[in-house]
Amino acid sequence: MVVLALAVAGLTYALTHRDTGGDGDRADGQGASTPKETGSSRKGEGGASVPVSPSASGSARDTASARSVTVTVTGAHTDYRGSCPPSRADAPAFTLTLSVNALPAQVRYRWRSEDEKVMDEGWKTLSFPEGGGTSRTDTVFVTTDGGSGTLRDAVSVEVRTPARVTSEPVPFSVTCVEETPSDGASPTDSGSASP
Repeated sequence: MVVLALAVAGLTYALTHRDTGGDGDRADGQGASTPKETGSSRKGEGGASVPVSPSASGSARDTASARSVTVTVTGAHTDYRGSCPPSRADAPAFTLTLSVNALPAQVRYRWRSEDEKVMDEGWKTLSFPEGGGTSRTDTVFVTTDGGSGTLRDAVSVEVRTPARVTSEPVPFSVTCVEETPSDGASPTDSGSASP
């Protein structure tokens, strides 16, 4: 599992995504799933599309039609409040859908946060082989090691090739609250007995 870390207000947050078994510069999207929405979750979405002129080394087919890539990011559970770290089922989750109009293609992208505090481990590549599908997905989750406090940010995806385009950001918040002990005492009680 790849972890992208960030520290805010004493909390350590991270983006995690499914490890595809490849090198750090590749994500094939296989096995990634769109997160389920529950009644308490909110969904956000951001997207962008741009046509691309064919490269100088493109084939005749490339020259006849402009290549394009569409990038869409959707969010689920984007307002989390509770104990930390949140479970995978409750954590804010973001699913990227990349679509191309011609095969084969390779799309180079990275996850980023609006305030640049969530650091990506680098650019990834999704391959679209000849005869395959024209859409692929990748999913990341926001998590934390614990503590208390609130993080408000937004996640987007930046595409470098076959064109430079960035999705609209999808906002999220994570508020970590300490659990009250089951005996009703506050978490800071020393537990000393009265005489």
